[in-house]
Amino acid sequence: MVSATAELGHAEGTDAFLRHMIWRYPDLRQPVVALLGPRQSGKTTMLRSLSQGCGSTVVHAHLDFHETPLDPVSAAALVAFQMMRGWDTLRHSPVFHRFALGLLALNENLEPDRARATDQIKGLIQQYTRGTRRGRFAARLEEAVDATMDVVATGALSPLVQGQAREVVTAVRDRARPVIGSLLQSTARWGLRDALRWHVGIPEAEAAGSLDALIRLSSASRSAAVGPLLAAFLADAKDQAERHPALRSGCSCELPPQYAGRAARHDHAWVLFVDGAQTPAGRRFLAALVAARIRNEQNEPGSGAAADPLVVLAACDQWQPEWTTRWCEPWRTTPLPDTPQRRVPLLTRATRTHWTRQDEAGAGPDPASAAHYWYPVWLDPMSEERVSYLTDDGASLAAPVAASVVHALTGGHWGAALALQEQRESTPPDADAAVRDRPLTAALDAGGRPLWSRALEAGLPEGLAAPAPGRTTPPPAVLAAAYLADMRTADDPRVPPDIADLPRSLELLRRNLWVSTFFHRPSRIREVGWGDADRPPVLHPWLSRCALTALSAAAPAGAADGTEGERPADPWHEVFTRQGQALASLAATRNGSGRGAAREEQQLFYDLALGAFGPVAEALAGRFDRDHRAWVRLLDYLASAPCRLVHERSAQEAYAILLAGIEETGRDVVAVATAKLLALLWLYNDPLTERSRRWDAQIEEGFERLAHNSRLLDVSALQQAGALFA
Repeated sequence: MVSATAELGHAEGTDAFLRHMIWRYPDLRQPVVALLGPRQSGKTTMLRSLSQGCGSTVVHAHLDFHETPLDPVSAAALVAFQMMRGWDTLRHSPVFHRFALGLLALNENLEPDRARATDQIKGLIQQYTRGTRRGRFAARLEEAVDATMDVVATGALSPLVQGQAREVVTAVRDRARPVIGSLLQSTARWGLRDALRWHVGIPEAEAAGSLDALIRLSSASRSAAVGPLLAAFLADAKDQAERHPALRSGCSCELPPQYAGRAARHDHAWVLFVDGAQTPAGRRFLAALVAARIRNEQNEPGSGAAADPLVVLAACDQWQPEWTTRWCEPWRTTPLPDTPQRRVPLLTRATRTHWTRQDEAGAGPDPASAAHYWYPVWLDPMSEERVSYLTDDGASLAAPVAASVVHALTGGHWGAALALQEQRESTPPDADAAVRDRPLTAALDAGGRPLWSRALEAGLPEGLAAPAPGRTTPPPAVLAAAYLADMRTADDPRVPPDIADLPRSLELLRRNLWVSTFFHRPSRIREVGWGDADRPPVLHPWLSRCALTALSAAAPAGAADGTEGERPADPWHEVFTRQGQALASLAATRNGSGRGAAREEQQLFYDLALGAFGPVAEALAGRFDRDHRAWVRLLDYLASAPCRLVHERSAQEAYAILLAGIEETGRDVVAVATAKLLALLWLYNDPLTERSRRWDAQIEEGFERLAHNSRLLDVSALQQAGALFA
């Protein structure tokens, strides 16, 4: 197996998948891996990278239901043709005779008399194979396959699985015959005895003779034929893998310890890459494929008796409810108690062992359920190096943007990096300073449209409208982004009823994978204050930043309608004020110790988001000599509040504004050091702030000064926090 090309930027994920997920033994079931990530996060690129990584040594195929929305049977035929090519590790190309016989029965009206049907099928097979360009000569198999793949892609087989048998007209049958003929190639070498015998055992045959199932398929409802056909497809793959295993060759597979003694004798799975898995056609195909896998296992009871070699990797940008029986939703901090739920792993950390733990006693619901076969994994974000490479290529800005800034802003999101690259390329070289110095998300294109507007329109799920430039009323998507800016609310099951459309907006953002614990970008001091607490779910930083930029840029309501004599209502101030009040009302209905203190801390968070830096800094300084570890935790929480200043000014200018005259206010050392530290960390946490040694040194100095002026004996939390910036 070869590594993925560097140009695709997913070598790490590719190599990890090939090492951990494609080794197999004949008795092991194969998963349907759901590759999760929000829209335009790079899933298609990852599938392409993995396909190249498989090369010519791992049997694989690729379906794209975005481009070609085929019915399940046509999709299976297309997969069969792609897998019938020559492979370096196979002595003979795979064949799919069981599947082809089922298609033959669908395409022809077989005689009801069994003896006559037998002669008819034999004659049809000869007619099919004789009518193709290659006949029975195996050396020209790939040529025949290539000639018929395009026919399948145009939907030539679709009428066979839609409507009733008698509705399949002669013209349709004539178009399908070359396809079936290509699938029936190599019959002289392989023979059809085993394929015919397999059809005896399917439920539709009702334990009758070898051709009865084919006769029934010939006259059955087309929709009822999908199950037997896909079951035949999987049975063909299983038979090929068992009877004609791949040649031994060097590989990088990493097997768990329990298989160490058999490591040298393992085989490799066949891989099917599915793009557009959650389009209507993609959903139908995968549902039919999983149902066929269940069907085969039920017909051949016993551990691994009907285990086919096909691993499916499907690109998904939505969470499916049926996965929740076994897997924790990515927007939940912890799995539900007293359930078999487990956390979804990153693609680079996904292993077969992690998936097969659900087979342990009491690990989950019925193993015959469709959910039993799914294995959701999360696409790793792009590295800082890769994001920087994408966005710097061809950029026309005079001053390059720091790689750390670009990576923090985009969150390693493929579509965000490309949007940023396009924006930078479109900036004219002769643009004035005001245009060139705009914050990245507020940069304008040639038509004067800001980047945040285009990014939200491209990224928001269907049902959530993107805000228009100049709009005074923030849409529900922006209100949801403001709500999710508080890490303490993101995982709260109780939603304030006073915020318009908030439950619906949150549900759409979560289901479309824009809210996740994987997006949380922990600060340097988080571990000091929070210990090993689970990461909270947050809105993706790219979507969050664009939505908050839209809120900051929204025109005051009074200015838009021309109201005189009244101060225009500032949307930013109005949204965070209303949200703080709604959360206060919600907290008032709860009982329990610690609720009052938690509510006070949350109010400080919203005060800081509203720009009340001085009072918040004073309140934080007043809590300094209580518990330093709890104080660091509160400092970290407050420093995560949205900062409007950085939407309008550079971080250095914002820092100067926040601390203007702080030394002359007569405050004590702790109050001054607290104010400086809060300002530094608040701005430091913003994705547009370039982290530098100068910032680090100031933060380290702030913690040291506080440690020297503490009244408590234990200052280890302050020392640990400062050391992180040394």
